[in-house]
Amino acid sequence: MLRRDFTARAMLAGLGLAGMGPGRAALAQAAPWPQRPVRVLVGFAPGGFADIVARAMAEQMTATLGQTFVVENRTGASGTLATAAAVRAPADGSVLLLGHSTPNAVAAALFKDLPYDPVQDLTPIAQVAVHPHMLVVPASSPFGSTAELVAAAKARPGSVTYASAGIGSVHHLASAMFAQKAGLELTHVPYRGSAPAMADLLAGRVSMAIDGVSAVAPQIADGRLRPLAAGTLARIGRFPDLPTLQEQGYGDIDAMSWVGLFGPAGLPPEVVATAAAAIDQALKAPPVLKMLADASTIAATRRGPEFGTFVAAEVERYKAVLGDNRIPLE
Repeated sequence: MLRRDFTARAMLAGLGLAGMGPGRAALAQAAPWPQRPVRVLVGFAPGGFADIVARAMAEQMTATLGQTFVVENRTGASGTLATAAAVRAPADGSVLLLGHSTPNAVAAALFKDLPYDPVQDLTPIAQVAVHPHMLVVPASSPFGSTAELVAAAKARPGSVTYASAGIGSVHHLASAMFAQKAGLELTHVPYRGSAPAMADLLAGRVSMAIDGVSAVAPQIADGRLRPLAAGTLARIGRFPDLPTLQEQGYGDIDAMSWVGLFGPAGLPPEVVATAAAAIDQALKAPPVLKMLADASTIAATRRGPEFGTFVAAEVERYKAVLGDNRIPLE
């Protein structure tokens, strides 16, 4: 199993009811939580997919539950610093985590001394959304299709570069899987998040990226990026005419990230139930529906134990992907 040392990477990474609507009153009566402001930890920088979803959920949960939900960004070590902090937090609902597929699934296969078990050390509350990814190149790129990119990469191994949000990120793994299935030697250029990776891609300093729709769609609309393929098994609703990598003959790649709400292990069942109900209500709010639609993001319905089962399956899936040196982590 090829895994990276977490410690070294981390060091480098340096309730009143008055005025409530019926839904809010019912939730507040069901359980006293929250009785004080709640911190929602996010492991990635402001402006990314996880942060956007966290802030939308926090705003709606504040309105529903009558206490302030404050988003706190703790970046570094592929999002694992925030997850580790949530694991150490008291299991009283005062600290929650808007988890992400990288620190909450990929990391278990990536780091040999990860200071938490994403399955055992967290309480799954609700999966919130699933976000598809797509293969893009700068508008100035000579590659007008995936086939042209593949041909150039085969002609000059290592000449085609790809950006990612960091080693072990979904962006990295998806691009590495694409290279593997297409028989290519691509050069990985990791960044500390999607935003700096996108900046260099737009500037033409890297050749390609497989990144989330919310990050690339505005740049496609502005004519600054060119989409070559959907990175998911199914076509993306916002780009129905864009074929998938699988349709183009590059295997069963399913590049997507997901986010969900967690608490520390041992979170009381009444807190889990109240938080999950608030998430369900938030996902019906018009601003949230618009946010999800704009990002071509799919609202998720797994709650509690079902979400926990999904996370455990994701951990095993990534262990299978990363095992036996099948993907180089560099």
